Amino acid sequence: MNVHANLQKKTKISLALLFLVCNLLLLCWYLFVGYKSAFHSDSAAKVLLAREIVETGQYFPRDWNYVNGELFVLFGHTFIIPLLAFMPAGYLSHAISGLISAVLILSGVWFLTGLTQVSISRRIFLVAIVASGISGFMAENLYGQVSYGVFVYFSCYILFFSYRFLRAGQKQGKYYGLALFCVLCLAVWSNPQRSVMFFCIPIIAAIAWYMLGLTRTEFSEQKKTAWYSIAIVFAGVMLGTALHSVTLAGFNNDVASLHAYWLPYNLMLRNAITIPESLLALFGGLPTADGEVVSKIGIYEAARLAAGLTLLGLIPYSIHASLRQKGNGIAFLAAFAFTALVGVLFVQITTTVPKDNPILISRYFVPSLVLSLILTLSQKPDWSKMPIVSLSIAAVAACFLTSAYPAFVEMGISSKFDRSVSVQRHNDLDGLKDFLLENGLHYGYAKFWNAGVLSVLSDEKLLVRQIVIDHGLPKPDRWLSSNRWYRPGAWQGETFLILTAQEEQEKEAVDWGLLELYNCKPIRKLSFAGCKVFVFPHNLAKYLSGWDIR
Repeated sequence: MNVHANLQKKTKISLALLFLVCNLLLLCWYLFVGYKSAFHSDSAAKVLLAREIVETGQYFPRDWNYVNGELFVLFGHTFIIPLLAFMPAGYLSHAISGLISAVLILSGVWFLTGLTQVSISRRIFLVAIVASGISGFMAENLYGQVSYGVFVYFSCYILFFSYRFLRAGQKQGKYYGLALFCVLCLAVWSNPQRSVMFFCIPIIAAIAWYMLGLTRTEFSEQKKTAWYSIAIVFAGVMLGTALHSVTLAGFNNDVASLHAYWLPYNLMLRNAITIPESLLALFGGLPTADGEVVSKIGIYEAARLAAGLTLLGLIPYSIHASLRQKGNGIAFLAAFAFTALVGVLFVQITTTVPKDNPILISRYFVPSLVLSLILTLSQKPDWSKMPIVSLSIAAVAACFLTSAYPAFVEMGISSKFDRSVSVQRHNDLDGLKDFLLENGLHYGYAKFWNAGVLSVLSDEKLLVRQIVIDHGLPKPDRWLSSNRWYRPGAWQGETFLILTAQEEQEKEAVDWGLLELYNCKPIRKLSFAGCKVFVFPHNLAKYLSGWDIR
């Protein structure tokens, strides 16, 4: 019997490792090849910031323009900085940074699953599922842009260190406590407001629920440790907040979209109705509108929709079942995930945060949904008493375990499948990049979504700085940019201005007569794929007012 059990255990571990290796290989392909076609200027910002740090010698560059109080403390740019000693600030450096971030995410998931007391094979399967990307939209946020992958690994490590602190003896406990304090401090230092909702309130709720689940004797023994853990959380929050305030003091900080406002009741209802759509998008469960149902992709989309809807039902069931256990790791995780999920739901429904694009803003759900997914798939199956629940969990696990190829190769960041004959493997701006270089151009200006991405894709052979057109004149767009880019000394020689056909037709199009009055008359006009490139004999920053704000 023991021989059979050991053989079965080894078989499960081998199968789990096989899926993990396959998903990791596809993840690496996505980071170094696949994501390049979806690479955009938001993703490019961390590469450009890393270059700014290297050039200025300041980890928080004084000329950088931060947005919504969001400081880049421990982010993807951190891993790019040492790379710039021997490679350009290009896409390869971005991919290597993404790989390091992926290691942090997956290692965090591995440590977190250790708290749930599931088998080794189940833990490997769970890591493989998170490594699959789950959907195109989830993969973009976890591994492509890594914007919310950071919140995932912070959540995992905060949960791990805090639970270990509660359970460890005095000797080991001080190390877990110190680690918890450092991680919380780093998280809050980046953005206190988001950290309170994503980490601080959930971890306090998890500690409180853990203590309520103890027996009277256990409670008396661990009461002191619990108070210490709460004190560590508050100390991390206080120091992180103080560091954030001190660091941001005197910096350029655009808070245009920082403030949220309450919505009237009818708009709250509108937001509530869109929540299921947002969650299904993250899980890749939204079929392509007008897509053919009776087809290979149509049938697979039906399976994804069924898996997504099933998961949305399993999450509240799993949270409820886990919270009832009390006093163990899975209840600790459930309390954290539930509090984080409810916090985001409250903000999404009642405030102006979602604006007019609920699917795009659904990225705020990524950390709590990843934790909820881990919690759901960690449930112990009971085939005799709850066969339907057990079968549903197994089906959802199988769907997401095999998601790597669809998520990384066939889905876009909208989590919709590419139904075309050939899948694009290059960025839309690659052609424009090559065209500009062929015409001997190296420094210029364009709208945000065409600027940073061109700089990074060209390995810095092109430097394109973001601008807006205001009252007929190009002006710096200082959102996630450096003031140094807009000074006359930033570049000597020809510069260019890229305008798309749509931008030329907009009411805020360039007033060429006014521009000439500033001695900025183009000497060449080039066209490429719907873009007009206007070449000037000098740097526009030398003549246009308001660019150099020193």
